[in-house]
Amino acid sequence: MKQKKLLLVAAAGAIMTIMFVTPAMAAAIPSTDITVTDNPAPPAGNSYSQQGLLAADSSVQTTPYPTDIQLFELGERNYLYKTYTVASNYSPDLLVEPDFAQGGYRYKFSEIIQRDSIPGSMSKTASQTKSMETDTDDRADVLALFDKQIPYSDADGYKGDLFLMPDSLSITESGQEPYSYTLTETRQFDNLTNNDLAAISKTVVKNGVTLSLQDVDWQATGGENMGYSEVPTEYTAVARYAASVSGTRATGYTAIASYNGEVVKSVPGKNTYTIVYEGEQIVIPFNFVPLILAGIIVAGCVVAMVLIWRTRKNVTIYTLQQGVPELYAKVRVSPKNPVIDLSRISDVGVRLVFDKRFVKSLYDQKVFVIGRFTNYRINITGSLVQELPAQRYSEGAQGEDPYEPEDELYGGDQE
Repeated sequence: MKQKKLLLVAAAGAIMTIMFVTPAMAAAIPSTDITVTDNPAPPAGNSYSQQGLLAADSSVQTTPYPTDIQLFELGERNYLYKTYTVASNYSPDLLVEPDFAQGGYRYKFSEIIQRDSIPGSMSKTASQTKSMETDTDDRADVLALFDKQIPYSDADGYKGDLFLMPDSLSITESGQEPYSYTLTETRQFDNLTNNDLAAISKTVVKNGVTLSLQDVDWQATGGENMGYSEVPTEYTAVARYAASVSGTRATGYTAIASYNGEVVKSVPGKNTYTIVYEGEQIVIPFNFVPLILAGIIVAGCVVAMVLIWRTRKNVTIYTLQQGVPELYAKVRVSPKNPVIDLSRISDVGVRLVFDKRFVKSLYDQKVFVIGRFTNYRINITGSLVQELPAQRYSEGAQGEDPYEPEDELYGGDQE
């Protein structure tokens, strides 16, 4: 119990020491006042630059990478310039970093500088068709009906002008109606010797249509006088042919033409900002914590060594079976109250082996041994080994009076 109490006291002391001597390091984060200025010149002094990556897309709400980093040294202070190129709708406040340490300096936000502002736009090729009704299928006449240029706009915000593509014109019939008429043809046959119909063709072909003979007019073109009359000797025939023709024809036409062109819409542009950080050199105070911890560790080791020293076993007990020693126990005997309890051992001899320091501390003093039937007083004179004879009941009268054990007389612990 005493050993456990000492250990608990040592542990509690170490914990309390750490709690009271270790300072709590709580750094208060100052508020950030953000302002945007236009193109001020950086401070004069030594400068160092580093190229960075291109800015990230503003649609992703993460801090973009700087496109340029410059460090300016001015006296005991450093100025760190970080330049970003972001979309115009990206808030520059999001580019500001909290206070940070770098290269032995602690940097805090100073100001925002707007460098450039570039308007943005996007373009694409757009197409649109236009149709109209016409009563002719002549391409030249139909093209003249279309506008050469038309305006364009869509729901995505693209605007511009589209131009007529003549090669895209297509003309189709919009409707049909039936028709019929009589196709006629007149043929003249000269120098006929008689007015016989056999000399006249019964059909003729006109425009791919076969026409039939309808009638013939005969005219005498020559004759001979025979007495009192003239006899025709030559005729001219005028033959008329006809045929009925029917079909369908277009009542109108639909013309379709395409317009093409490049259209543009406005999008967020790009702004270039420079974030300025002012840095002060970090002065590191001497840290006592490692020394305190080392002292606590050393003190703990000392306490542990003292506990081990004070609880070490200094007497080894052997039982002798026919002269052969057999380890019985190791005990600690207090030099202030040197008592060894052997009351549980009988019928065998006992060998006691003392520690050198124990013998030295009790030199020329007596150790009281409690036996089962007989008690002994051993005078320590420098010998490390002491043997006791076997105890039997019959031997009880030869020694001192039997000892009745009482807890307050015992000075040692036994394993």
